[in-house]
Amino acid sequence: MRLFFPFDYFLFFFIIIMDLVTGSVLAAPTKTVIKLSPPPITQHTVELPLNEYHALAILALKKVSTSQVPRPYNAPLHSFTALPTNNNQLIDINNNNVRDDYERLLLTQYRRPEYVAMGVLAAAHWDRLAATHTQEDRIPLITAITLITNNIAINQCYYSLQQIDNMLVSPILHYFNTEQRIVIKQQSEEKLLRIIALSPFSITFDPQPCQRFTLLAESMLQTTFSAN
Repeated sequence: MRLFFPFDYFLFFFIIIMDLVTGSVLAAPTKTVIKLSPPPITQHTVELPLNEYHALAILALKKVSTSQVPRPYNAPLHSFTALPTNNNQLIDINNNNVRDDYERLLLTQYRRPEYVAMGVLAAAHWDRLAATHTQEDRIPLITAITLITNNIAINQCYYSLQQIDNMLVSPILHYFNTEQRIVIKQQSEEKLLRIIALSPFSITFDPQPCQRFTLLAESMLQTTFSAN
């Protein structure tokens, strides 16, 4: 017969109390963890689509850093480089194809290089999406499907990460931050959906939406290296 020591009594009654509270029967003593707030996001709590090494490679490729981000100032309009996404004045002083106000936002809001790189990759996709608004050439079906499924996966990924890191905010509203840009986004999506509607294919939800960022990163890196 086993004798209970004081600690044994405490553990015994603790397990009984937990049974009454949860209404479940514990098959064996287990450690109960009460989460008062989401834990800091790490590679042990969520699988990010980019590790720090690949995130830094993307940021180096696009020349996005706190030391290089342009500061807002009043310069002659002819010195600005406009990104070919819509008719708004898009300022890209450092010529890295990332809109300066959006670039500053990423570096200010996100402390993790993985999040900054994800914002850069998302912007590259949104650039291509917005460019279809004024595209007169026929848009291939595969392009329409890719852009729409990228849209869905990016939104799903940010939503799933927000369930763990409640401080994370998707940068989409900072990218489409004017009424005109929102209209262009909506009309571009409608244009692509009309193309898809005429095809026998259907859009499905990706079971691992964050992996789309991995594919976007691989495409960006491969395209740049092959061009060089």
